[in-house]
Amino acid sequence: MPLIVMSLALVAGCSTSEPPRPAGDSPVVRSIAPPFDGSAQIPTTSASTGGTGPGAVVSTSILEDNTELQDVDAKAIRMVFRSTEGTGGKPTEVSGLVAIPPGVAPEGGWPVIAFGHGTTGVLDKCAPSQFDTLVGNGSMIASMIQSGFAVAMPDYQGLGVPGYRHPFLDGATFGNNMIDAVRAAHNLDPAIGTRWAAFGHSLGGLAAWGAADRAGAYGQGLDLTGTLAMAPPADMSGLADAAQNGTLTADQRVALIFALQTLSWSNPGFDLDRYRTPSLAQKWDLLLDCTANLNEVLKAREAVTNADLKPDTPADTTRLRDLLEALAVPKNKITGPMLLMYGTKDTLVDYRWTDAAVKRACAQGDVIDIDKRMGQGHSDLESARGLPWIKDRIDGHTADNTCPGRT
Repeated sequence: MPLIVMSLALVAGCSTSEPPRPAGDSPVVRSIAPPFDGSAQIPTTSASTGGTGPGAVVSTSILEDNTELQDVDAKAIRMVFRSTEGTGGKPTEVSGLVAIPPGVAPEGGWPVIAFGHGTTGVLDKCAPSQFDTLVGNGSMIASMIQSGFAVAMPDYQGLGVPGYRHPFLDGATFGNNMIDAVRAAHNLDPAIGTRWAAFGHSLGGLAAWGAADRAGAYGQGLDLTGTLAMAPPADMSGLADAAQNGTLTADQRVALIFALQTLSWSNPGFDLDRYRTPSLAQKWDLLLDCTANLNEVLKAREAVTNADLKPDTPADTTRLRDLLEALAVPKNKITGPMLLMYGTKDTLVDYRWTDAAVKRACAQGDVIDIDKRMGQGHSDLESARGLPWIKDRIDGHTADNTCPGRT
């Protein structure tokens, strides 16, 4: 069945030859053997797995059938690694992918890009690394491989490993997951270095920003050189007032459905029925599904109206706003410079919400190159400068700071 993919906004499906792993299955551990001639070799000693700290590798298996990564002769390894919840510091396990360029690593090891993928859903079965297609992320990862980077892509907590809940829009947890994916990549193959950059679009943009936000307190032992965040839902607390006022866009309604579900998991006593109509509650499971019939799911989501998602009382609106604010970035001064790209026609992340988050970040002294694209939206945000910008950061070049009043 297809996995329904969105860059937060659900717009496309991506078929796969590998069915989703049923909830409750344990991660499969297979021998670490290169699937492609000439690809990077992974040590088969026990030193590449084990341990209890963040970034320790729990299990591995080979991704063999992704065409884009085969074309660039990358070694692709599914992994489960240890990480930490952003709130409360609870130890977790997270699945993800490591992709390694062929050939001999440069001095200091392969530089790493922690790649934040866009939203695929909030259920365990929605993990991108569990699908051979990587739900459309393979071509971008292949481009990074060709540019001389190893790539570490976490699925994010709650996607791919049973027993954990996905904390949608949680910048701190996603940031920890990105950092620990880089640690896990280095633990898996010492030819992968500790110099890294964070990159992501949409939900991945939040994960990238979250990684920079968390790196100072959580990223010890790694050298974060820069962060590229594209169209990040940095602070989506505006969803609460938009729901109250009946001004949600279609994209925002889907995001709010996901947010409400995950908030109910993480906040005992949070009553979903105070934010949805009884008729919407009857379709809730279908609205959350990521592997059901694509047309059926999209039709159900398109039928949702603002009247279906109105908080019962102003107090309910306030609670929702407060809970979403708690997940937002910035919370801390970022490590390294950041290129922030977003558009003024984004129908998911209102550019004014991003403006406000940037203003807070600049006020605390963050180094940010603000690239605000007039007339561009969420999915059509042009990204040609992204990889060159990251390569400049890895090479140690100084980044521009266009925060107001700074040069």
